[in-house]
Amino acid sequence: MHSRTFTQFNHCRGRIFTAIQSGTIGPRSEAFRELAEISIELEDAPIKPVVIARLTITRANGKRTIVEIHQGATFHSFFHYYIQEGNRRSTKKHLRTAARNEGGLRTSGLEAIALRLSVYQNQSNPVTGTTIRILRKRDYRKLLNARPDELGLTHTSIYLPFTRFNEARSS
Repeated sequence: MHSRTFTQFNHCRGRIFTAIQSGTIGPRSEAFRELAEISIELEDAPIKPVVIARLTITRANGKRTIVEIHQGATFHSFFHYYIQEGNRRSTKKHLRTAARNEGGLRTSGLEAIALRLSVYQNQSNPVTGTTIRILRKRDYRKLLNARPDELGLTHTSIYLPFTRFNEARSS
């Protein structure tokens, strides 16, 4: 099979599926073999995470700090920090992941992070713009209001036995 892009694979797979549903392709046709090859090719392709919300902080020198919340966010990898130079997406580099209550934040959310990052203004490189874009409002609210154990944080409690009073002293 010659090289194709990911979207070309998806379009080809969609055409084959519609032909199968409409009944124009027989059960022993060549399209089923092609569909199997396309599915094998797509299994190896990396899956891009679905972004629910994004905070973009632009500085005077053109560098951007991007904080994203992905759809499958857990408690310990809730915020994803990136840095980007210029407008090209190829310069976007992953810095780190952060927990939902990172740095002792009482209110989780991109608004609190934007406020905190704007405090760290540098005189030579001030913040020129801050943009919060919520792409999926319902999912964003659901993640922010979720309990920590719903996001994968395990809760453990340790029972430490102790005597309430010493019988030797009471008598």
